Amino acid sequence: MNRRNNRRNRADPNDIFGLGELMDAWMEMMQSAELLNNEIARNNMSPTVTKPKHEGTMSYEDRDKDIVFTIDMPGVSKKDIDINIEEHSITVKAENGGKRKYNYSRKFKPAVDPESAKATFTNGVLDITVNKTELKPSGRKVAIK
Repeated sequence: MNRRNNRRNRADPNDIFGLGELMDAWMEMMQSAELLNNEIARNNMSPTVTKPKHEGTMSYEDRDKDIVFTIDMPGVSKKDIDINIEEHSITVKAENGGKRKYNYSRKFKPAVDPESAKATFTNGVLDITVNKTELKPSGRKVAIK
């Protein structure tokens, strides 16, 4: 028999779902977490926290005739911002001498005209508006001879 079945035989025979075993494992985990926290506090250590690759937020609004992206990008100037738009995706990157880094990428279903893109940057907020295009059927009708 495997280990799980051996432990179940020692546990309550009425516990058919193994909840007792699950609770035992949870209690062991909580005790381990408490020991780790005590060790960190005793040695004046601080847990390692990694910074996200970007700060701020990006919102996306799909309107009737266009799509509007709004991105909070404090701490960079407009010369630091690189925008790339394709038919079904957008990528926005900015870096300010290593102090602030932003990297946004988003795919979307409606097709857009990259040539229609307009962007403004005011008070650390980037607004990008792109016109939607009508999808034309790709393919052609073939006549039979």
